[in-house]
Amino acid sequence: MDSQDRINFKLGAKSQILDNIGFYILLSILWIALNWIGGMVYERSVNVFTQTVTNNGGTFMTSVFSFGWLLIIAGQMMRAGTRLTMIDIDRGNAELDNPIQRSFKLFDNGRYFLGWLFIAILIGIFTFLWSLLLVVPGMIKAYSYSQAFFLYRDAVDKGEDLSALQAITKSRQLMDGNKAFLFIMDLSFIGWFLLSFITFGLAGLFVQPYYDMARAKFFNQLVVRHDNPQATTAGDDQGQMPG
Repeated sequence: MDSQDRINFKLGAKSQILDNIGFYILLSILWIALNWIGGMVYERSVNVFTQTVTNNGGTFMTSVFSFGWLLIIAGQMMRAGTRLTMIDIDRGNAELDNPIQRSFKLFDNGRYFLGWLFIAILIGIFTFLWSLLLVVPGMIKAYSYSQAFFLYRDAVDKGEDLSALQAITKSRQLMDGNKAFLFIMDLSFIGWFLLSFITFGLAGLFVQPYYDMARAKFFNQLVVRHDNPQATTAGDDQGQMPG
């Protein structure tokens, strides 16, 4: 993949989101809200905890910390479902309807959820161990493993037997030569994330779906090009639903 592919992914994603902005806001609103509330609870808990000196207070604040993290984890579960939906929409395998219901896609199949959980745990462990060496190796491995769950979901849908560890290995193989591409694409969103920050998250209602759809397009092309090395994005109109 090259810089033109990156441009195509972003242009295609932006057009898709703008043409159906209401659907994508509702599709993403739950995970965004859970992450925001969880982050607020955690941040406030840290501030209060630093002022707490009694054991009882410390015990209470520990439970608040846990609640904040639970909300964030729940938000990431919802985001996984949102990203699966975007992958399916980009492939032309899902309609632009029932956005709230579609955001729960992770729970459509028990194997989806268990796969997501095991893969997330393994990636967390592996990335942490690599990060003990230096931050950079940890980041590199995080990008290597980043497509594991989506590959696992595809295997489940095809009736193939793919373990969480095998999905991580397959992601590492497919991302060989593509990690820098995805990293640079992520960096290109920094301005958008800054806009979201200075608007107190309001712009995030567009920015987050835009970013996730661009990543969905990347994943779909990664798979297509692995299965057919001669494939091209063809202007990246693949899978775009009509406005």
